[in-house]
Amino acid sequence: MRELTRRDWLKGTSSLAAASLVYATTAQAQSVTVKGYTPTRENPIRMSANENPFGISRSAKNAMSESWGVSHLYARSGQNELRQLYADMNGVNPNNVLLASGSKEILKVMALITKIEGGRVLSANPTFHDLVRYADWVDTDITWVDVHNEDMSIDLDAMRKAYTDDVKIIYLCNPNNPIPTIIEKQALREFVLEMSQKCYVFVDEAYHEFVTDSNYGSMAEVAATTDNVIVSRTASKIHGFAGVRIGFAIAKPELLRKISRRVTGTIATPSVMGAIASYKDKEFMDFVVRKNKEGLEEVYKVFDKHNVRHFKSNANFTFFETGLDFKETKERFLKHGIDVGRPFPPFTTWARVSIQKPEDMKYFAEVYEKEFVG
Repeated sequence: MRELTRRDWLKGTSSLAAASLVYATTAQAQSVTVKGYTPTRENPIRMSANENPFGISRSAKNAMSESWGVSHLYARSGQNELRQLYADMNGVNPNNVLLASGSKEILKVMALITKIEGGRVLSANPTFHDLVRYADWVDTDITWVDVHNEDMSIDLDAMRKAYTDDVKIIYLCNPNNPIPTIIEKQALREFVLEMSQKCYVFVDEAYHEFVTDSNYGSMAEVAATTDNVIVSRTASKIHGFAGVRIGFAIAKPELLRKISRRVTGTIATPSVMGAIASYKDKEFMDFVVRKNKEGLEEVYKVFDKHNVRHFKSNANFTFFETGLDFKETKERFLKHGIDVGRPFPPFTTWARVSIQKPEDMKYFAEVYEKEFVG
């Protein structure tokens, strides 16, 4: 084997840097606010994955950059600091907080625990898929409960009726996804306290920071003090950490230990340091919430103008009726360089659109009127 020379190393790192620059430029150019960018089928505006179009905050980027100097060390000390910070923000103790490489891992581990302990999953339909899909992959039975017919919110009474003795976990996404409705806080609290005496109750609060509706309430403090209750959160949305991966579980220590023993992912030092900086950066979070609201308003205006059924969102996306099969809807948008969300049966004539920058949502409104009006 030939010895690696300094010239080889420099050549390799230069190529890597160039590739990284191209990738970053392509990713960041998916907005009409970028000079010279034209939305195309090959490089569309990503209105499909509920990502943060503003990316990671400057403070988080700086912290992540500085962290490379200690990235040869395991991130235990940084994790303790992040856990303490997050506990303080949510009125719980640090031993009520578990860090993970994204909330997806927590969702999947709870599906795995359900399989190991025997039992089925009880879930609203439609909802976010990671826990229920993983449960299906490991051959766990699932009981689906349709959302309300009128407002499409999660139907807690119907879930009570659907509960059977073999249900091991109830999964609730609040706000829900793809339908950005919330569960009224007192009704949810009563449901969680009641059903946690029978099985695990998992409340996924991925869009917690976007909610402004006074009828919403987090179950974090309930999870910290009640057996069999778990709340998950993520930095992927408001903090823009979708590709960096930081997630949180809030529960009593005994349940967190059960989850921790089955976690397989590793949390990177830059992710931890970036998260510490980002969660301290209230100005950035306020900015993202404000811009998300502006983007939503652009969508609401065109939908209200043409009497399109849609939802006033509690997240960074909304759900609207097209009257067309989803494949056709997606194709009509894609030919104008807009990629909207995947299908969500049984609502195959509806579509989910992720909110990007306000200027991008103005373009979305123009395309909607061109393709779907008249």
